[in-house]
Amino acid sequence: MLSVVIPTYNERDALGELLPRLAAVRSRLTEGLEVVVVDDQSSDGTPDMAEQFLNREALGRVIRRDGPRDLSHAVMAGIRSATGDLIGVMDADLSHPPELLPALVSAVRSGCEVAIASRYVQGGGITNWRWTRRLLSRIGNLIARPLVPVADATSGYFVGESTLLKTLTLRPRGFKILLEMLVKGCIHRIQEIPYVFVDRVTGRSKLKGHVLWLYGVQLVSLYLHRLRHPCPHGGAVAMDEAHV
Repeated sequence: MLSVVIPTYNERDALGELLPRLAAVRSRLTEGLEVVVVDDQSSDGTPDMAEQFLNREALGRVIRRDGPRDLSHAVMAGIRSATGDLIGVMDADLSHPPELLPALVSAVRSGCEVAIASRYVQGGGITNWRWTRRLLSRIGNLIARPLVPVADATSGYFVGESTLLKTLTLRPRGFKILLEMLVKGCIHRIQEIPYVFVDRVTGRSKLKGHVLWLYGVQLVSLYLHRLRHPCPHGGAVAMDEAHV
């Protein structure tokens, strides 16, 4: 079974479209689907709306977090709660098409440890981003490349083996939990599947200056970790890209 973790904060409108699309995708999967919405104290009714839909469709459940809002910690709470032997993570803002999930699941079932929805392999792309945002994203991935030689290590959309994700000891900062997983887990069988990222059309972006600062701190921490704990695999194993 696939468990999909979706962290939310004031995403009622976007989630109102995303959840029916996930329900439709369920029929295209060859296994069960569990949706775990992890809400960080939304004030717009997001958790109530999600709970109503998920209960009605028998599609999953809502976790309501207390304490400071933090996307990475919300994702980790969802991963700990997930019951599937595969776990996916995606955003609620419609930038990650749920229709890609069958391809991501197929890649993991075929032998890779983590399948990444990638903007930066052939067939992938980005729409509705300013050139400055594109540049920052490219630079962020280039700096991370010596740690994990994949094109889109900062992707927020991926599927991995539950036994792997649940056993990692992570101290994630900010938004880039995938990068933390790839480095700390020394994950080397990785497949990138192209998709076109579409910037959010509802709600407000969570990208702020402090997020860039946290990413810098995270990179320093991960480089120090790699120096202390060299990966015996020497980097990711290149697997054939899947084109969908």
